[in-house]
Amino acid sequence: MSAAASPAPHAPAATGRRVWRVRTDKGDVFGPADMETLKTWARDGRLAPTNELSEDGREWLPVTSFVELEMDWVVQVNSGSFYGPIHLDALAELVREGSISAASPVFRRATPGATVASEREQQLETRLHELQQQLYARIGDLDAQLATARGDAEQSRSFVSAKDLEFDAERQEQRASLARAQAELVKRDGRLAVLEKEVARLEAHARERAALEPRVAELERQAAAAARQAEEARLQAEQARAAQRDLERTAAPLRERLAEREREADGLREAVRGLRLRAESVRKLLQQAAAAAGAAEDVEAAEVIEARPVTAPREGAPPPASPASGAKPAVSLAELEAQAQRELRQLGGKGAAFLKGRAKG
Repeated sequence: MSAAASPAPHAPAATGRRVWRVRTDKGDVFGPADMETLKTWARDGRLAPTNELSEDGREWLPVTSFVELEMDWVVQVNSGSFYGPIHLDALAELVREGSISAASPVFRRATPGATVASEREQQLETRLHELQQQLYARIGDLDAQLATARGDAEQSRSFVSAKDLEFDAERQEQRASLARAQAELVKRDGRLAVLEKEVARLEAHARERAALEPRVAELERQAAAAARQAEEARLQAEQARAAQRDLERTAAPLRERLAEREREADGLREAVRGLRLRAESVRKLLQQAAAAAGAAEDVEAAEVIEARPVTAPREGAPPPASPASGAKPAVSLAELEAQAQRELRQLGGKGAAFLKGRAKG
C-alpha cells in the first residue's frame, strides 16, 4: 500500500483567511494553506493520517481532529492491520491503484463532536456502504474471473502455439528430408559426371604420355649432356679461381716492388730538385765572381749575395732564418772561386749517383 502523497511545500497564504502549516511524521513542514486547500489535499490523499496542523507553528494538532477535512474512513488491510482515517476519495484512489484490495473491509469512524445525522441519512450511508462493499466484492470477483479467463486464454494460446510449432517442425523436417534426398541425388549425378571426366582425362593423359616418351628420352639425354657440361664448367671455374689466387699471390710482391719504386722515384725527384737549386746557386756565384774580377783592384770587398744551397723544407721543420734587412755579406774573389769549385764537385757527385741509380732501375 502506497503512503499518502505529501502536500505542496510552502503554499502561499490567502490574505484575510486562516491558514495552517502541515508537519509530517518525519518533521518536514509544508504550507501555509487555507482550509479549502487542505480539503483538496485530503481528497487527493496528500494528507496522511499521521500529519499534524498548526496555525502558529507552536501548537500542533492531528489532521484527523479537523472535521472539515472529512478524514473519517478506515480500511482493514489484513487481519489486525488498519490504515486511516483518510478521505473517502483518497480511499477510492488507493483501490483504483491496487494499493488496497477492493474486498478489504471499509468502515467510517465516529467523529467526536460531529452533528448527529438523521435516521434517514444513517440508513442512506449504511446502504451506500453496503453497495460499496457489494461493488468492491463484485469488482473483486470480476477481476478474479478476468484473471482466470486470461490464464485460460494464455494457456490455450500456449497450447495452440505449441501445436503450431510441432506441426511446423514436422513440416520443416519433411521438407528438409526431401531437400536432403534431392541434394544427395544431385551430388551423385555430379560425382558421376566428375568421374566420367576424370576417366576421359586419364585416357588422354595416357595417350599423351605414350606419345611423349621418345621426347622425354631425348630430353633426358640432353639433360645428362647439360649436366656433364655444367660439371666441366664448374671444374673450369674452380681452376680459374685457383689461377686467380696464384696471380694474386704473385702480384702482391710486384705491388710492393712498385710501391718501393714509386718511393725511390719520389726521392730522385727531390734530389733533382736539390741539384737544380744548387746549380742555380753556382750560377749566381759564377756571376758574382765574374763581376768581382772586372771591378777595381783597390776594392777589397764586393757586395754579393751569399749563395746557399736551397733544399725543400722538411715536414714540421721551422723556416730558415732570413738575413737582416739590408745586410749584404762581402766575400773575396778567391773565396767565391773556392765556393764555386766545391759546388761543382758536389753537383758532379750527386749527378753520377743519380745516373747510376737510373741505370740500375
